[in-house]
Amino acid sequence: MPDTRMPPEAWDRLVAGWQPSEVDLLRAPILSDWYPVWRRGALVVVGRVSYHHKAADGTVVQTTPVLRMAEDETWLRTRREYFRLGKRFERKPIEEIVEAALGPAAPGSVIKASDRLPGPDWDPYPDLPLPPVEDDDDTPRP
Repeated sequence: MPDTRMPPEAWDRLVAGWQPSEVDLLRAPILSDWYPVWRRGALVVVGRVSYHHKAADGTVVQTTPVLRMAEDETWLRTRREYFRLGKRFERKPIEEIVEAALGPAAPGSVIKASDRLPGPDWDPYPDLPLPPVEDDDDTPRP
């Protein structure tokens, strides 16, 4: 397996505030419907990827730990690569989800949105599914 870690010189530039070039960002895959998550004590980002060299468009992926993110949330750098950031994932109100799934309630209806849900265990705020966790190395974990 090839070593994909950042060389020390690249790390030094990143820590010193170096910005990616236009070429770096043009080559970078795009994450849309993304959101940050803490995994094993590190910040990673989960989202739908486009233009990635290993994953099909629309695949939900989890990045390696994030080293740096632009203040305007337009790009981020992981240990392996840059990503351009598209639209951030937004939770929607239950009424909006129910109406989108089942259509609008009849005029004058006294049925609440929660009465139209498919079951008692239904999650009113579904998140994007998490992809399987992949380790970056073969180090055994306790």
